[in-house]
Amino acid sequence: MKNDSMTIRVIKSVCNIAIIFFTATSCVNQIDSELVPGKIPIIFSTKISHSTTRLSESAFYKGDRVGLFALLHSTSLDGKRYIDNMWLECGDDGTTFIPEKTVFYPEGNATLDFVSYYPYEQQAIDKGKSSATISVKSDQNTIENHCLSDFLVANSADIKSSSQNVELNYQHKLVKLKVTLIPQKGENATELLKANPYLVATGFKTKASYDFNTNSFSDLENESDIIPYGEWSINKDGNLTGKEIIIIPQEIKSENQAFTIEWNGKVYTCPIPTLNIEGSNQCEITITAKENANLTLSGISGKIEAWKTVESGTTQNGEDITEIHLASLSFYQSDVYRIYYEGKAITEICKEYLKSEELTSRAIVAYPIDENDNADLTQGTVLQFLDIKDLACGGKICWNAAENSFTYSLGNRASISKFYLTPTGEISVDKPDVPISVNIVSHTIRDIRGGVLQSYPIVKIGIQYWMKSNLQATNYRDGSAIPLKTALGNGAGYFKPSNQDVFFYNGEAVLQGELAPESWRIAQMKDWKLLQTYVGDCTSLLKSGTWEKINDGDTLYPATNEAGLSILPNGLFYIKNGITSYVNKSSSVAYWVEGDNSSSLSDQAVQFKCNTSTMDIEKSNLQNLALSIRCIKE
Repeated sequence: MKNDSMTIRVIKSVCNIAIIFFTATSCVNQIDSELVPGKIPIIFSTKISHSTTRLSESAFYKGDRVGLFALLHSTSLDGKRYIDNMWLECGDDGTTFIPEKTVFYPEGNATLDFVSYYPYEQQAIDKGKSSATISVKSDQNTIENHCLSDFLVANSADIKSSSQNVELNYQHKLVKLKVTLIPQKGENATELLKANPYLVATGFKTKASYDFNTNSFSDLENESDIIPYGEWSINKDGNLTGKEIIIIPQEIKSENQAFTIEWNGKVYTCPIPTLNIEGSNQCEITITAKENANLTLSGISGKIEAWKTVESGTTQNGEDITEIHLASLSFYQSDVYRIYYEGKAITEICKEYLKSEELTSRAIVAYPIDENDNADLTQGTVLQFLDIKDLACGGKICWNAAENSFTYSLGNRASISKFYLTPTGEISVDKPDVPISVNIVSHTIRDIRGGVLQSYPIVKIGIQYWMKSNLQATNYRDGSAIPLKTALGNGAGYFKPSNQDVFFYNGEAVLQGELAPESWRIAQMKDWKLLQTYVGDCTSLLKSGTWEKINDGDTLYPATNEAGLSILPNGLFYIKNGITSYVNKSSSVAYWVEGDNSSSLSDQAVQFKCNTSTMDIEKSNLQNLALSIRCIKE
């Protein structure tokens, strides 16, 4: 098998800016009794070095706060402080910082050493100490979290009382990792971009102690998976760029840290060679990407250009997936994953909506898979509650199929971010002596008709497994074409509005009994009723997208989609006075309801409307309508 590769190089980059801090109030700073504040206010000018780890690349943002300390010259932070953690806030123009109070130089010949840092913390450095706790966000996907993961320090020593500006040069103390994906031969950059690979960095310590006196990090802890900031785009070389993370400087070992990539529903892992990356550096990581049958990005090489004493490392071996990191699962292509061991599915991971009298929350739950390839819903393990942060995880969930309800036995752990599996699919939070190697695949409906594959996402709601999107078939299950129609009452067919990727089917097409994918069927009224009861007849939990009012006076109910069924307001086709019209787009959607078997139809349809929070049951006429279709697992 051809090896893939990952190349790492460290870059030094400097970009300076000038920012002036102006005083804004007339109160005097609290100081030690030995010093008397004079009459000359302290004014600062600043610049940022190595600004490639600052999002704006050249400036702070409005509302950013820095902290400031001032000490008598040659006094350290663990001694007496003339200014003790005063904050300054960036103003509207992005170049002016406003201090919380006016401060003055001391009288006489005393000189000051200034220490400043970003981002400001109210309890930064305790008195008598010189260290602060530094952390980076595990989810850096937003601008705010990415900025707050940055850490800058400025020092200016032996400053005399003067009307001249005190120059503070902020230096980045952390490391930025920027990722480039290079499509290998046989892969297409445009298709790779369309797939939107989901990248996560695993195994990095996200919390440490930083000593301002020694300019060093220690006590690294809180291992976590980091979701990067940015969006993929294709650069001039035909590669994908745009993803980046900020990390605390730390030793990187291939057995501890890796990148995982979910690509086209499969999870790949790419270990990072042993490195020791120091602060103020930017590392560009290049991953040569090719889909492999064993789901491993299996070959990497690492090289670091000269910068301080950073090591270089090379490896040609891929890393098997033995740790399952939940942050690596995007749930983009489906709300269900299957984990395989030696070619057999042993565990199912579901993002689902749990609703009972005792608890209501979205959750990530793991179920073992039995010999019949079905999830054992009586033996689930709750890995994370997504809406209840203080509820213990790791407990067992057992579903009652007859009542579509569950019981949950509280666990004894906080949110579980990674776990291991035994060959029988049992979950272990602690690493076993010999963990098994697994493959992780997004579980979708693979519907092949006429030689064309159409994949549909799956969502579990209660004990039901639903198709998460509407049917989009243009062939019957036997491969024969379904005619595209523009008028109702003219034989079996499907309808598709121009310039929209939505599909509708008339009653005659449904009665052919060949529309649902293999092992699935069009939902019957009992299925819809069971769903309706489980969500408390609150259709907001099932709706997604943007819904619009039919009439100005209508109440527009929200579409939160917490249960994940993703009902969109696609409208419907109907005939009136011999004219076929496409109506109610953006305000409602209606679904055919299967009868007692696949070749029969109910005389009722299920409709979701913008101006009601309940599921409506309407009379249907197979001759006069073309509606959407949603399927459920048999």
